[in-house]
Amino acid sequence: MNSFELILEFDSEEEAEVIYKSIFLEHLTSQIKSSAKMEINKNIIRINVKAEDISILKASIYSYLRWIGVAQNIYKICKE
Repeated sequence: MNSFELILEFDSEEEAEVIYKSIFLEHLTSQIKSSAKMEINKNIIRINVKAEDISILKASIYSYLRWIGVAQNIYKICKE
């Protein structure tokens, strides 16, 4: 089993919580060929992804990074 841990630290607890909630539904529905555990603690989001196939693991990580990037951009636009 291949695994990867992604640890993201945000500027504030509010930003981390908004982004966590923004991607949570995608997180729940994306686990077809991989499994992931996502948790939040203060201003840190931790995501552990596991998959049998390395290409599936890579695709899962890219998906999380894309979802987080979009959520973070929208958060910053709304804060302006």
